[in-house]
Amino acid sequence: MQYVLAAVFARMATGAATVSVILLASEHGAQGKVAGLFAACITFPHLFGPLYGKWLDEACKPFRLIALASLLFVLFFQLAIVSFVGQYIAISIVCLLICGACSSFLMGGLSTQLMTLVSSDSLARRRAQNWDTLTYGLGLTLGPMSVAVFTAWFSTSYTISILMCLPILAALICINLSRHARQKANKNKQQLSFKRAISILYLSKPLLRTLVMTGSASFSVAALPVIAVYLALNWNLSQEAGAYLVTLYGIGCICGALILMLKPLKQDALILLRNVGLLLMLSLFFIAISWSFNMALVGYWLCGVINSIFFAITLAARTEYAPKQGASQIYMWVAAFKITLASIGALVAGVLVDSSVMGSILFSSLVLVVAIVICFQKKN
Repeated sequence: MQYVLAAVFARMATGAATVSVILLASEHGAQGKVAGLFAACITFPHLFGPLYGKWLDEACKPFRLIALASLLFVLFFQLAIVSFVGQYIAISIVCLLICGACSSFLMGGLSTQLMTLVSSDSLARRRAQNWDTLTYGLGLTLGPMSVAVFTAWFSTSYTISILMCLPILAALICINLSRHARQKANKNKQQLSFKRAISILYLSKPLLRTLVMTGSASFSVAALPVIAVYLALNWNLSQEAGAYLVTLYGIGCICGALILMLKPLKQDALILLRNVGLLLMLSLFFIAISWSFNMALVGYWLCGVINSIFFAITLAARTEYAPKQGASQIYMWVAAFKITLASIGALVAGVLVDSSVMGSILFSSLVLVVAIVICFQKKN
């Protein structure tokens, strides 16, 4: 339960970081392209996830490294808020880049250490990963929601400043968790190099399939927030109605995590990747053929439920198929690939949506179809 609290506190801050940056930039007169640059500073450092994974693999007490990253995130985000007020763009960029690097430890980095807190029993591990999925859903929903709610009562800078202090609580819990985590059996054992990690990913069919399925699903789902506003406009509704679609998606993610808590999945992770991947593709098709706003609301909620379950399966697959030596690095390679494909997916959806909203979501669905065919056309 300590891990769950730490993860929720950390991920509420990281989940709210992008919208917070855009709000602060807008409030202090920054142009749209500058606000976009600031937002990119939060996500771009995630691409170096494999490097952070290597640091975690080499650390004697990884939870303390995560605690340090949590404290640095708080410090530099507070500095970024001050720099927004003074409109020191260069300082803002540097601070936000550091925050982006630290947020990798609060997201995927924290997940890499979960298995050191649970027994080796497969069912116990799946249950722990289901709890982890719930923390992602709660953090990524409650974070932006807190910003929206409390900025109506308090100033934007004050609200965001307080919210971005939550990782301090996560750091304190992580320091305590480091006393209970299983330590590495052989600290002097040679660590996994980048070249060896890439070789393992390429040569291991389960890991390669996990990589492709995780990336393609991220590419496809990234279209949903992009097309939400355009779907609302298609039905002659206000742009704000698109926010309800995204909100239903977030609620669906939480529902999916709760379903897994009640009924953990026990099948082989690869079989689950294929089956749930097909369901995710069908939910995207359902949104594409929606003929009313209410139908789209159901589609977004359903997609959130299924994608939450799919995400939990990818967590299990990354853990079960990765070698013990360098497990954190393998985990973060998959995470970096996922974020890269999500960014590309959002970009492609934005380009296609001007021509056709349905065409945009259908193309995203097609990418997932191709990935499923490539990964599972053969049994071995």
